Parts: sequence; C-alpha cells; structure tokens
Amino acid sequence: MLGFNKSGSLFAKIAKMRVPFMALLLIASIFAATLLFGTVNTFAITDGENTHKIHTLSTDVSDAITVAGFSTEQYKVLSVSDVDNITNVALAYKFPVYITVGEKTIETGAIQSTVAEILANAGFTVDNHDMVEPSLDTVISDTAYIDYTNIDYVTGSYTEAIPCNVKTVYSSKLDAGTTTLSEGKDGEQQVNYTAKVVNGVTVETVVDSRITLSAAVDGTKTIGTKKAAVTTSESVKTVSTLAAPTIELDENGNPVNFKKHITVQATAYTYTGNNCSTGVAPQPGYIAVNPNVIPYGTKMYIKSSDGTYIYGYAVAADTGGFIKSRPNNVDLFMSSKAACTAFGRRNVEIYILE
Repeated sequence: MLGFNKSGSLFAKIAKMRVPFMALLLIASIFAATLLFGTVNTFAITDGENTHKIHTLSTDVSDAITVAGFSTEQYKVLSVSDVDNITNVALAYKFPVYITVGEKTIETGAIQSTVAEILANAGFTVDNHDMVEPSLDTVISDTAYIDYTNIDYVTGSYTEAIPCNVKTVYSSKLDAGTTTLSEGKDGEQQVNYTAKVVNGVTVETVVDSRITLSAAVDGTKTIGTKKAAVTTSESVKTVSTLAAPTIELDENGNPVNFKKHITVQATAYTYTGNNCSTGVAPQPGYIAVNPNVIPYGTKMYIKSSDGTYIYGYAVAADTGGFIKSRPNNVDLFMSSKAACTAFGRRNVEIYILE
C-alpha cells in the first residue's frame, strides 16, 4: 500500500504538469496560425471582363499581376484599392498607336485616352502652331494612327554687306578720254528674321527688319571732258616747203587724224641735178621711199621721234638707193648739204594721212 501511494502521488504530479504544457502548445499553435495567415495577401485583379483572385506572400501589385497571368506590357493599372483585406486591382488593355512625324513613324502603347494625352505620354509637347490629325480632343480606344506636324517659329539675326555704288561724274578739268576711279566701301547691316521650322527643317524665312550698322560709301568714276589743245600744221615751222592741207595737231604736235602710224629710220639727201623717180622736180617735202613699202603718192606727216625735228607734210615721190640694204627706211630731201649733215640719221614718226 505504501508503494501504491507513492506511485499515485507521482501520477498526480504528472497530471498536474500536463495542463499548463497543453495550454502553452495551444497558444503557440494559435500564434503560428495567426502569423501564417497574416502574411498571405489576397488580390482581386480584373481587366474589365474577367476577375482573377490570387493569394500571395508578396505585397507588390506588379508581382500579383504577373502571377495572375497578365503582362505589364499589355495592360496598364487604372486603380488599386483595399476592401475587406482584399486588394482590388483594375487593369486596362493597352493597344498600339502609331505616331508619324515627317518621314518617321514611332509606335507607342495606350489605353483609352485623347490624342492630346497620347502625344503627351509619348513625349511630344504640342502648341498652337502644330498640326495634329485626328484633333487633340479625339478619344482613341483602339489601334490608331496619328499624324503630328511640329511647327516652330524661330527668330534670329545675321549680318550682311550693304554694297556700295559707283557714281559717274564728268570733269572738264580732266582730259577727254581719261578716267579715274575712287573706290567705295561696302557698309554692313543686321538682318532680323523669323524662320518657319517644320519637323526640324526650315521651310521659310521672312525678314522682319534691317538695321544699318555702318553706311556704305559710294565710289566715284570721273570721266574727263577737257579737250586737248589742237593746233594746225600752219602754225608749225617745218622743213617741208610743199603746199600742205591743214592738218590738226594735238598738244604733242602729232596729227589728230591719220590712217597709219609707223616708226622708221631716216636719212637725208639734197639736189643731184635729176628729177625724182616720179618725174617731179625735187624739193623739201618730196621723199625717197621703197615703193613696195610706201607706195608713190602716199601723203604723210613726219617728225623725229624725240620731237625736236619737224619735217612736216611730205609726199612719197622718189626711190632711194637704200632699198636693198634698208628696205623700210626713208630718205628726206633737204635744201642743202649742210642741212643733210645736220640731220644725219635718226628715227622718225610717220603718220600716213591718205
């Protein structure tokens, strides 16, 4: 009896210890269940037609949409709300919209919205100058094509030359046939403009104003009108004694009107007792020539090249003995041997009159 009593006492002790242990186990189970069910999130996802309810440990809406089988590239989240521990997610289907700008077309995704909203979401800033088709307030709810023309008006300025003019004046102080030129100087001006730029390309430029920065200075072309002093052979002392027509001479003593001018070497000869080759009696004014170069009867006016010796009016009337050795020369008839010696040999200017 004594041993039973001891065993009974032990059992009683064990029984007393089980009650608080079970209570702790129950509390732990309740805590674990509460912890487990508290981390599971419920999402109700709808695309307007179908609703998918899912449970997930993630709190991210994008993860939930992916788990539900929706592609974030094809759908856009319209709204997210929590009701009775359920996260309600409303989706909208995204459709392609093609935006053409000039020769370039880009594709973007959109949900039901206006053309203005689609362009803004695609990064385009539309102003009152731009052209859009369809109009900005048109509502797009399916695949669509938008033509967008970006028009900008850009102002600017540049500088350019103001060309100078050359004015012509006439001066009686300047010899006729003489012209002088005083060069001018270009000016400079600022040109202000407005350019019309369509899709990045300038299609039209309008000049708004021109501001003179420096005025142009005109040049001057001066034409002389002063007539050279004209004399006649009648006022000039010559060697020739032939009856000469009136020959007008310029300020240098050269004939004003003539057919041909040549420079040759001349010598002199005097009386030999014979007539000229053409039969006329020799006298100062009749000269000997190579008739193959200067034909008989040619009328001319002769002076030395240095202007110090004026032979005057002359006629080709004789043939010189020099034509073989000096075929282009002439021989001038003088009134005396002393005159021939004084003349010697020199270059002369021959102006053939006719």
